[in-house]
Amino acid sequence: MSTTEDIPEDFMKFTIEHVERLEDRLIISYDGRIFGGVMLDVLEEEISSAIRNGAELIARYHTSETGHPGQVAHMLVRHPDGGGWAEIYADWE
Repeated sequence: MSTTEDIPEDFMKFTIEHVERLEDRLIISYDGRIFGGVMLDVLEEEISSAIRNGAELIARYHTSETGHPGQVAHMLVRHPDGGGWAEIYADWE
């Protein structure tokens, strides 16, 4: 079970409601939001399999100082080995 102490600063915690797998990417629905930027070719199989309905998700959003406010800047899921978080998306622009 996770605690708020293990969530990095500036991240918000969500539960994945639905995952749609397309040929090369995942579309994730969470908290009334839809995110389609998870590219399967950059993820290890164990990480992509951890992205499923009911899984914990944390996300950090851009501010006016870092990019377009409200746009996803960073997204992670629980690492399947239980050793913290696994990055599934990062906008480093």
